[in-house]
Amino acid sequence: MKIVSIHNALASGEDLWLTVRSDSSVLRNNDDFYMPSFSQDMRCTVGYYLRVTRLAKCLNEKFASRCYDAVGVAVAFTAQDIVERNCALGRPCDEAYCFDKSIALSPEAIAPDAVANGVLDIKVGNSVLNSDLSAVKLSLDKALAKASELLTLKTGDIVYLAATEPFAPHIGERVEVALNGTTLLDFEVK
Repeated sequence: MKIVSIHNALASGEDLWLTVRSDSSVLRNNDDFYMPSFSQDMRCTVGYYLRVTRLAKCLNEKFASRCYDAVGVAVAFTAQDIVERNCALGRPCDEAYCFDKSIALSPEAIAPDAVANGVLDIKVGNSVLNSDLSAVKLSLDKALAKASELLTLKTGDIVYLAATEPFAPHIGERVEVALNGTTLLDFEVK
């Protein structure tokens, strides 16, 4: 299993780029996220993911809905200081995205229709953020088609799209993410 993260999904146009995480990157079952010692500036984005149900390579967007059956919410963590350092040195930034337990996936999946005009309610510590998913310029079908242009997607793979701007979580805060009023993710940052 691999997790394909599509970055810049909030922007319009074709300025998208991908990172690929291994299955060890998944934080499952609302387990706590432990801040890694190698970064002093951890950021996260909240978004949604789809689960691939059949082989997909160079998929046409109009057939994409046949290749996934459910979606869920996710929180993806990024070591922002490593991104900035590696970009300044002209190095790839994979280590900033693809470390162990760097993406929390909701244990419950929901019907894909719930995402189209859904609202994410995000509570981090005492702060509450709301994200209207209609602001994401990339549809689920287009995201899957885009990912399949570059990679062969297999059954069980995950495609993730960010739906918020990055923000900085802090140790001791609880992260709760609800879609349309139903809490799907709830874990603590340690």
